[in-house]
Amino acid sequence: MATSVPFSIEGVQQGWPDEPILYRIRVPARRIIKSESHLGEVIKYLIASRPPKGAGGIPDHRSELLAFNTVPVGDWNLGRLLIPHGSAEGGSILVWTESLRLDVVIGLLDAAPPWRDRKFDLVGLLDDLDAHRKSKQTDCNAPLSEIDVQCMNRVSAVVLPTPAHTGIAGLGPEAIGVWTWQPGHAHGIANEIRIHSIIQAHDPGLAPRFIGLITDNSTRVIGFLVERVPDAREAGPANLGKCRNALERLHNMGIAYSAPLERHSFLLCEGSASALLQGFSGAFETADLEILVREMESLKNILAEHPSELEKANRPIDVALSGKLLEFQSHGLTHPFVYWRLANEERVTLKAEQHRELVAELAANDYRWIKEDMERVTLCFKGASLFWRLYLTRGQSLHTEGREESAATTDSGHECAKALLTA
Repeated sequence: MATSVPFSIEGVQQGWPDEPILYRIRVPARRIIKSESHLGEVIKYLIASRPPKGAGGIPDHRSELLAFNTVPVGDWNLGRLLIPHGSAEGGSILVWTESLRLDVVIGLLDAAPPWRDRKFDLVGLLDDLDAHRKSKQTDCNAPLSEIDVQCMNRVSAVVLPTPAHTGIAGLGPEAIGVWTWQPGHAHGIANEIRIHSIIQAHDPGLAPRFIGLITDNSTRVIGFLVERVPDAREAGPANLGKCRNALERLHNMGIAYSAPLERHSFLLCEGSASALLQGFSGAFETADLEILVREMESLKNILAEHPSELEKANRPIDVALSGKLLEFQSHGLTHPFVYWRLANEERVTLKAEQHRELVAELAANDYRWIKEDMERVTLCFKGASLFWRLYLTRGQSLHTEGREESAATTDSGHECAKALLTA
């Protein structure tokens, strides 16, 4: 009998270089559970206190940071990884396995309230999706499809084939799966499921129909399935009346949306008298009328936003920017300043060497990054592009080193340098 089995990586949570790295792997089960759609494969987890030295910040989906390709058989659910002593940049090895409460040890919480008993395992759903795509013989060179309006602002969401035996009549061929297996996200999933339960009990036509729960190993709830609404589109200024009607119906149940509201929070269909609402992870019950009134008053401005978040997400890919961000990620992480520039200015002017310097000093500062750091770096890059060599110290101060002035240095550049040196 085999003592070890091969595995495949289903997901990786990899943060900064001083944070744990968590692998979600699929392995053959010791016994086949007939009720499981994935025919005897189960999910297990591997964890290391941090990635190996020199690892890039791109999640290790290809197992390049692991020094093994099989794991022991058995009923364990968590494997511990270590870097061999004296290995400068070697891969992690599996040192022991154990069966533990994953919610206690690594924060993998169950998101299920006692509401729905229809459950679908994630591995089986993704296998069905893979088989569906292969049956359609999708051209691997075809351009990526746009983000579906029902998949916006999710950790993981995808259009899936509607499972068999849902017990719900009239469902279309596709459903929307929303899930997150990673630690720290169960509360949002649980809240959204809870709000759906209230809507289904009091006004089921207000949201896409809830199909069932998505599970990990047919036990821990990590997500949910709702119907995919055919030809749904996000709302705009012309749909104010329909959206106001939908939001009012939600408020009548004593629920504030609060996610925040976006144009894609509303789904519009031809011939429908009202909009549907979606995305309830931030919704909450309240009797405070002031909150509900303010939310309703904000609706007109929200629908007037252009471009919408969905339109931004579906813009053509900027190949040069994507390449630069991949290079930044290979430095171990993408610096917070980069995300700030993307969010506020939709551009990145940092050079690779500048980014590498910022990351190195962030690491030397124990990965601490506060508001004052952002303000100083922003000042420097706006005022004096020549003074890009910034150094973070443990006191969150910045200074320049080894700079050379040129005739092109501006007055604002001198002021930036002065501000940095006197901070």
